[in-house]
Amino acid sequence: MTKPRYAPCRRYLSNRTDQLDYQGAIEKGLPIGSGEIESAHRYVIQKRLKLPGAWWKAANVEPMLRLRVVRANDDWDKYWQNRNIAVAA
Repeated sequence: MTKPRYAPCRRYLSNRTDQLDYQGAIEKGLPIGSGEIESAHRYVIQKRLKLPGAWWKAANVEPMLRLRVVRANDDWDKYWQNRNIAVAA
C-alpha cells in the first residue's frame, strides 16, 4: 500500500503545530505573512545580488546572504561579538 501524496505535508505541519498559532502571534503584535515579511527578499537578498555589474561565485552567495540577514535583524554587533569570542576560545 502506498502512502497518500499529502503525507509529507501532513507530517511537516504536525511537527510544527506550535508555529501555527496565528491568533497568538497577532496578540503579540508579530507579523504573520504580512507584506513586510513576504517582500523581505527584495531588500535583504535581491538588492545585494542584483547590483549592476555584480557577479557571484556560488560558494560565496550563502555566507553573504547570512550576513545580510544578521544585519537586517539588527544583530550585527552581537554577531561579531559572538564570533570574536568563538575565535578566541
